[in-house]
Amino acid sequence: MSTRGDVRRVCARLRSAGTRRELTTILYREVSGYSLFDLQEMRARVERDLRSVPAGYRRRLYPSVMEQIFETHHTLISAARRGDLEDGERPLPGEYRDFCDMVEKTCLAGGEEERHLELLYFLLAAFNIFVLDRPAHPVGTPFPGGFEVEVRNGEYLCPVREKADDVPNALCPYCPAKQSDG
Repeated sequence: MSTRGDVRRVCARLRSAGTRRELTTILYREVSGYSLFDLQEMRARVERDLRSVPAGYRRRLYPSVMEQIFETHHTLISAARRGDLEDGERPLPGEYRDFCDMVEKTCLAGGEEERHLELLYFLLAAFNIFVLDRPAHPVGTPFPGGFEVEVRNGEYLCPVREKADDVPNALCPYCPAKQSDG
């Protein structure tokens, strides 16, 4: 479990990154501290959270959420070990510091039991958003109304990109996806 001090330490370390390569190194170090059991617990929590979602939507959403967690974890570990990060010296964008502040505030506001896995969720999101320039949710992630995250002409589009900006701990303000027409 992550203590309040752990969250502050991790967020301070995250804030020290200036380039994509530095961020990848920090993320690798932090994510490597999570066990297979932690990832399984994260999956179990997602399954628990999705129980209240209508079955048809849940069947479409679940694979995207698992990809968001497990594929990102694998890609992060592999990229860091290989050290073949494309454009690794590119500086992180200005909103990256705001992201770090949001992560710290959100994780410290939650209960100690949630804090550990919530921090992992944000670490994985940081890799997608700030290192890979990918949306927080994988392409194909469905949203109510039949819309989903998509890629068109090399640009990521999300049906809820502009609708979640008012949610204090949403990833949307940092996500490279643009609002889709849908």
